[in-house]
Amino acid sequence: MKGRNIPLLIAKFFEGGASEETRRRFGRWLTDDDLHNEKQEALLDIWENYTTLSDESTAEELKKVRRRIARHDGRRWRTAVRHCAAAAAAIALLALGSALTRLFTADERDDVATVKEPELVEHFVPRGERRHITLSDGSEVWINSGSLLVYDREFTGSTRTIYLHGEANFSVARNAGKPFVVKTECMDITALGTVFNVQSYPGAVRSTAILESGKVQISMKQHEMHSVVILAPNEQLVYDRNTDEVTTRRVEAAKRMQWTEGYMVFQGNTFDEVVQEIERHFGVAVIYDAARFRGRLFTLRFSPGEDVRQVFDVLREVGDFKYRIRGDAVYVN
Repeated sequence: MKGRNIPLLIAKFFEGGASEETRRRFGRWLTDDDLHNEKQEALLDIWENYTTLSDESTAEELKKVRRRIARHDGRRWRTAVRHCAAAAAAIALLALGSALTRLFTADERDDVATVKEPELVEHFVPRGERRHITLSDGSEVWINSGSLLVYDREFTGSTRTIYLHGEANFSVARNAGKPFVVKTECMDITALGTVFNVQSYPGAVRSTAILESGKVQISMKQHEMHSVVILAPNEQLVYDRNTDEVTTRRVEAAKRMQWTEGYMVFQGNTFDEVVQEIERHFGVAVIYDAARFRGRLFTLRFSPGEDVRQVFDVLREVGDFKYRIRGDAVYVN
């Protein structure tokens, strides 16, 4: 679809009374995995032009980030607001109306086109919070801070499909006839009955999947050499967007998944990844020189009761730096 036609198509669809052809074109565009970048740009455009469609918590979260960004310069913060806006725009798009819940399928009987209308549910968890939900099939999900989860409430299709931007932990109810599929930006994870963790935040360099029990199949969306990977318990898959590398390694899955209890656990993580997790966990902004910590890996575990100052006291010792806290910003010298 030509880029200049996208805003017009979206506008026509959500104005109501769209023709069958318009609805079908919109459906094909929305569900086409090859058009990810195009859809991201459209979401950003929606956020910029239709901010009143997002809910109060979404708008307030974006305002907080923008206030922080206004106090600091640098590409890192310009990038951060773009990803925050993309997440908020995704929610805005979902909130635009029940029309989004239509799945565009043609019923060939009597040459009549029919439209299934499952009920989409979205959960957005702001920074500094976690959320536990139970799905209609009995599966349990912990959603980490700064994450968006979207799914069909009753799983009316042939699979139990979840769309994830961020991090979530899944304890899947067994149903051999209806696979459980978690779709992220760069991978699809399929399981029948198992416990696993997926982390795939928009803009993050690395996306990971960790298996605690059972068995999962991971399909990489844009990687020819490792198109399908099978994980065994206590294995982690890591996809690096910068290098396009897919690796697997042994980890203590149960420990890594303790974030559901409020812990922060790092096993060979970069300083960038540690900082991003701290920002999401405490709702703060961390200002630092990324080049200074390049190549260093950290293995740490913080308890639920520790505050941001206690966390940085530990990091100061292992990272050999000084820091100061001013309001909701942490400056690393």
